This record gives sequence, structure tokens and C-alpha cells, in this order.
Amino acid sequence: MNQTLAPAAPPPSVQPALFDVLARSWQLDAPVSSIVLDRAGKTTAFALADGRIALMPLQDPDSALGRMRVEADSGRSTIRPREKPVAPPILTEPLAEGAAFLVPSGVLGFVTGSRDGRLNRITPRGQVIALTRKTEPLSALASDGQGRLAIARDGQTSLHAEEGMERLFGLLTPGSAHALAFAPDGQSVAVMTDHAVFLWQPGHRSSRHPLGGRQALTFSPDGNWLAAAQDQGFWLLRLSDGRTARLGRFRATPATVAFSGAANAVFASGAFRVAGWSLATPPFDDEATGALRTGRPGLVLVERVAPHPARDLIAFGMADGAVSIAQVGQADEMALRHADGAAITALVWSADGTHLAIGTAQGDAALVTLPPQLFK
Repeated sequence: MNQTLAPAAPPPSVQPALFDVLARSWQLDAPVSSIVLDRAGKTTAFALADGRIALMPLQDPDSALGRMRVEADSGRSTIRPREKPVAPPILTEPLAEGAAFLVPSGVLGFVTGSRDGRLNRITPRGQVIALTRKTEPLSALASDGQGRLAIARDGQTSLHAEEGMERLFGLLTPGSAHALAFAPDGQSVAVMTDHAVFLWQPGHRSSRHPLGGRQALTFSPDGNWLAAAQDQGFWLLRLSDGRTARLGRFRATPATVAFSGAANAVFASGAFRVAGWSLATPPFDDEATGALRTGRPGLVLVERVAPHPARDLIAFGMADGAVSIAQVGQADEMALRHADGAAITALVWSADGTHLAIGTAQGDAALVTLPPQLFK
């Protein structure tokens, strides 16, 4: 996809900064740990470090999409400032000690889990419905978005029906799983412990790969690849033949590893620029093979990366709070949020790529609506 990123608004001297015009933002008084959008694509949930969940609708009565105008003589796009006040978020009570596990519900809204074992469903209006009050410690949680939950406890991962919490299948593992991920087709679950990842088809035998870790476990959109962070880098597994690439020498362990279907590439945070590799020429034997130089190198670490769901674009958030968007393989960046000293801790696109959700270590949360005219 050949496209150019360009701010579609007049210079800053004419109107407020791009973020101020496009974003709804809130101060939530606790760091944002993760962000999830519901299956319906209507509500965003921000998990906070104090155990609360903040809920915001994606729909905006004064959206930037409705405030954009195209001048007939020049074709230039302008966005008028917001006129209606931003509605406050819905906040739940603390549902965990520390940040709750947060996943989309296959029934309604979201499911949260706490490390002491409690599971709750959160409706888009903020109602909390207990699914289980077990006190058996929980170490990881995943949802297929279709009504099944994978739950990891000490030495065992179980598959449950969300409605009624019936246990369907179980997998024994040596030690607790630290991360779980459903394949895009929902037929298998990746279960990652310190020293291994298990590819489990519930009801069938699992395969084991010596690729452990504790975070950022994710499948590619086509289900052909699996990746996860490890110390100072990440590993990449091609599922068709089990071949593995290990990418290291990062400045920090990546907090996110993410795939771009549009660019057929994989990206990771933890370096001084967006680190990415083309899957058409995977870096099995040499880390330089297929490397994609995206954005400009700097002196501040990239903390979060989020590939656009449909375009070959990637959003990235920095340790100083800045957020930018770049085209894969290009140096040019579109600055979206200026640095304020608080690291970006969560960055998620909506399924249609219209909205970008942002969370920071200082408790700032934002939903940015990005008109397609921004990406010429």
C-alpha cells in the first residue's frame, strides 16, 4: 500500500495541536495497565493499576469525523475545535489487588480476573457480575471472544464456557503459565511458561516448544506465526515447520510484540526506534534479514507499538509520553501526542482503525479519532 502520512489540518498557529483536536482525554488517577475493546466495537475498557476499570464509549457526539471540512477551492481539510464537553468515564470499584487481567467477553462487555482467582463480567454500563469467587490463584487469562475463556492456575490451564463457567478441557504444564493466547480461528491456545510454549488444541494432544517467556504472547492475524517477548528481545515461531528466529540486543525487554497483516511484518518495542522485520524474508539466520527501518531513531525508548489493522501504518508510544504514527519502512513520522514525561503503557487500535486508544503511567487515558484524510 503506497500512501503518505500528512497532517490534514492547518499549521499549529491557526488551530490547537492535532491531539487536542482529535482526542478525548481523561485523568484517571492511577497508571493505565492495559486497554481492551469489546467484541461489539462500541466500548473501550482501561485497566488501572489500582484494580479499577474505566469504561468509555467509542461513539463521540462531537467526533472529529463530524468536525472536519474540506475547502472547495484548495481541497485542504480543516478540523474545527470541539464544542461539546467530553463525557466522564464510568469507573468500577477495585476488582483486584493491583491491575486486573482484562479480556473481551464473548457474551457482553468484558471479563476481568484477579490474581486471587476472582472472575467478573463487566457490562458496558459498568455493572459487575461475578462469574466465580474461587480463591485459587490465577496467573493468566485469555478469551476467544466467542464465549470461551482460558484460565491458567498453578500447573494447569483450563478451558471454560463463559456462561456458567463449565470446565471443558484442561492442560497440565510444568509450572504456571504466564501468558495465554487464542489462535485467530479459536481452534488452539498458546500456553507459555518460563521455559516452554505449548500449542494446545483442547481435546487433543499439545506440542511443546522450548520458547519460554512471561509477556507479549501473540499470534499473527493469519495464524501462521507466534511471537513473545523474552529477556532483551523476542522470539518468532513459524507454525508450519516449527522454525524459530530469536531477535535480541534490545535496550529493554519488549513490552509489546505485534504483527501487521497489511505489511506482513512483525514489530516490537524496547529499542530507540520501531523494530520490525518482514515475514516475507524472516530473520531466521541473521537479524539484518528483512529488517524494516520505520520512523526515526532517537534517544528515548519505544515502549508500545500498535500496527494499524488494515493499513501498513504503525503507531508507537515512547517512554516520555510521545505518540507518533509512521508508514512501515519509512522514516517520516506524524506526531500525534507530545511528550509529557509519563511513559505510554498501552496503545490499541479499534478494529476498523478509526480510533487509537492511549494510556500512560501517569493515569492519562485518551481515545483519538483519526479521519482517513490524515493518511493520504
